[in-house]
Amino acid sequence: MKEKKKLTIGGIFSQIILLILAVIVLYPLVFMFLTSVKSNLDVLTNPFGITTFKPENYVSAWKIGKIGSFFMNSVIITIMTLAVQLIVIILASFALGKLRPWGSGFIEILFLSGLFITSEMLTIPNFTTLKAWGLNGTRLALLLPYVTLGLPTATFIMINYVKGLPKELDEAALLDGCSLLQNLFRITLPLLKPVIATVMIFNFQGTWSEFYWALIEIKKDSLKTLPLGLMNFNSMYNTDYGVLCAGLCIATIPVVLLYLKCSSYFIGGMVAGAVKG
Repeated sequence: MKEKKKLTIGGIFSQIILLILAVIVLYPLVFMFLTSVKSNLDVLTNPFGITTFKPENYVSAWKIGKIGSFFMNSVIITIMTLAVQLIVIILASFALGKLRPWGSGFIEILFLSGLFITSEMLTIPNFTTLKAWGLNGTRLALLLPYVTLGLPTATFIMINYVKGLPKELDEAALLDGCSLLQNLFRITLPLLKPVIATVMIFNFQGTWSEFYWALIEIKKDSLKTLPLGLMNFNSMYNTDYGVLCAGLCIATIPVVLLYLKCSSYFIGGMVAGAVKG
């Protein structure tokens, strides 16, 4: 027989606090969704209620607002960024966390120093460099800065995670004649799933919702990402808030789906990656 958990004042208080926090987090999403199915007049006259129901706002956002084109641009940039980042992060963390070559400590410090550099600090150097390379206004002008800015934090977390893996596994693999690549793909990589999921969630959200650098670099509508495309719903004289929120809902869906998919690994990866084993 399982023992029944006793209710305590502290436990009840903790549940109430968690419930309040959940409401605070979820309310903006619910408000955005309700606004996305309202007419513009309803939004302005009754912002916290709903008297009209216009699901066609999503059709307008997708077709008239060209959200579909902007959505695909964001998908392409985000997938390419994550692919390059994961290759670099996994190889760097394996080398620095497990192989420990000469100078690995210094390289770790370089990655750590990247945590103190923001995208705003690199705006002028990046713009000047990309202009010299003739890449301004192209997808590479987004891809290269996105990749580099997402590396320091993710690599630092994964290196500490790799350092905490049992060394007995490597010794057993070595005795069985396992090469370095076999060790990486058959032993280390499966154990990195929690921290890879954590890194993917953070870097995906950062790339998917990035606006500042994209606004500086991209001028062509055919290359605009979703955050830039949402600006098309704003004008000097009028803004269709229902269609705008429909576009925001569409932009939020991939982030929510990725988090739900990786949520089982998320907390474990955050804890294990931040603490050396």
